[in-house]
Amino acid sequence: MSLPPRLEQWRCLDWPARALVAAGLAGIMAWVFRDLLGNCVSRWTTEPQYSHGFIIPIMAGGLGWMRRSQIPPGDARSHISGLLLTITGSLLHLLATYFYLEAFDAAGFLFCLTGIVLLVWGKRFFRGVWPAVLFTGFMLPLPFQLERMLSDPLQVMGATEATYFIQTFGIPAIAQGTTIVMGDIRLGVEEACSGLRMLMVFIAISAAAVIVSDRSRWEKILIFFSAIPIALISNIVRIMAAALGYEYADRETADLIFHDLSGWLMMPLAMLLLFLELKIIDLLYVEVPDAHPGLSFHRTESGITVSRT
Repeated sequence: MSLPPRLEQWRCLDWPARALVAAGLAGIMAWVFRDLLGNCVSRWTTEPQYSHGFIIPIMAGGLGWMRRSQIPPGDARSHISGLLLTITGSLLHLLATYFYLEAFDAAGFLFCLTGIVLLVWGKRFFRGVWPAVLFTGFMLPLPFQLERMLSDPLQVMGATEATYFIQTFGIPAIAQGTTIVMGDIRLGVEEACSGLRMLMVFIAISAAAVIVSDRSRWEKILIFFSAIPIALISNIVRIMAAALGYEYADRETADLIFHDLSGWLMMPLAMLLLFLELKIIDLLYVEVPDAHPGLSFHRTESGITVSRT
């Protein structure tokens, strides 16, 4: 059997057998990490900030397929580093099971996944698709301590910043911790509205955009890290819209804005802000052709010739 045309330069005549071995090892890995994966599915289902976990494996597969042309030419050869990474991941899993450390289990999962790819498909294949392999880390929930460390400040920040913008509309408002007080109205910024969900989702989307884009390195870095302020701005706009709804409309309308419509509109708003960022980058960073062409030297049978480039 032959490879797809885009992969012909990467020679892997036994790819059906390798695919079968990879599927078997993936099944064993899923059984070993069944508690971690089961917990992931449970949290994807019950916790809004991790509901994006269902689509991360699909996105990772799509990213790997889009990067298939990045696989260096040559023969597919299994690499010993894959075995070492798999053993390391297994040890981390054992430590996590003994000491109840979920972060170690998540790290062990990524080590084993990376190790299987290297062990079965080799270094050439991994060099092309490694961003897609590591992208699966976005489906793993944050450690509880880190989640609490991020969620509480985000709730306070959301309430404080939203209060400032609410005041610009002439509405008397005071931020008391995670609560916005507007006269008789008390709007609480709960954990689900802290912005952590938006932050996690948009960082994953920005990472995917960076992986598939052909922009310069500094642009990719800027796009990736701009996910943080864009996600925070989107969440602040959501809280502010809800507060304005409670002030100028009835409670049912405000609840609709805060709990339903705003949740759906945050992502389009964030994508719009990202689009504007890219347009600003394109306007500020314009490639100018070299006004002073250089010289190129070519060796021929009659000697060396010089031409302008």
